[in-house]
Amino acid sequence: MNSFETLFKQHREKYTSKWRHYFSIYDRHLSDLIGKEFTLIEIGVNQGGSLQLWKKYFGNKVKIIGIDKNNDSYFEESQIKIFIGDQSDEIFLKKIINSIDSPTVIIDDGSHIQSHILKSLNILYPALSFGGTYIIEDCHTSYWPRFEGGVNSHLNIVEILSRSTHDVNTRWYNLPKIPILSDLNSICFYDSMIVLEKQENNCKRMSVDADSTGARIIEVI
Repeated sequence: MNSFETLFKQHREKYTSKWRHYFSIYDRHLSDLIGKEFTLIEIGVNQGGSLQLWKKYFGNKVKIIGIDKNNDSYFEESQIKIFIGDQSDEIFLKKIINSIDSPTVIIDDGSHIQSHILKSLNILYPALSFGGTYIIEDCHTSYWPRFEGGVNSHLNIVEILSRSTHDVNTRWYNLPKIPILSDLNSICFYDSMIVLEKQENNCKRMSVDADSTGARIIEVI
C-alpha cells in the first residue's frame, strides 16, 4: 500500500498543493478504504490534481465528486464527476446529494469562509453514510477576519465544533449540542484540520458478561 505522501511526491499530472502534515492524517483516517467501492466528495477542485490523487490513493472502485464554483475547474475524467456551484447554496448541494450514492468521505477544501463551511456541514453531514468521515481542511482560516474568522468570532468553526465533543457521548444523555451530530462517533482536532467520523447511534442498554478468566466485559447493545 502506497502512503498518500508517496503518491503525492510521485504525482506529475494536474497541479495540487497540500500541507505536509495532512498526509499522515489521511492515512490514519482513510487508508481502510483503499481498494473499496464508495463515493467521495471534495469541495474545492482548483486545478484538479487533488481529485486525481484521491483516485490513485483509493483505486479504481472509488467514485469521486468534485464541487467548485469556478467554471475553469471542470476537470472530469474516468471516476471523477464535477459539479459547478456554490458550496453555500443549499439547493445546489441537495441536488448533488439526490443524484449520487451516499458519500462515505466528504472533504471541505473549498472557500474556507466560515459561514460556507457551516452551511455545507449542515447539509452534507446528514447525507454522510454511517461509518463515513467528514474532513474540514485549512481550519487556520477560522482565526482570520477575511474568512469571517477570529478567536472571538461566533462563526469560528474550531470553536463551534469544540462544543460538539460532548456529542460523541449522546447515547448517555441524548441532548446533542449540535443536533446534526447526534450520530458522531469521534471528532479529532489537528493543526488546521478537523476530522469527524459518523456512526449510527442506536444503543439502548448495557450488558455485562464475564470471559473465561473472570474479567468483566461491558458491552453497549
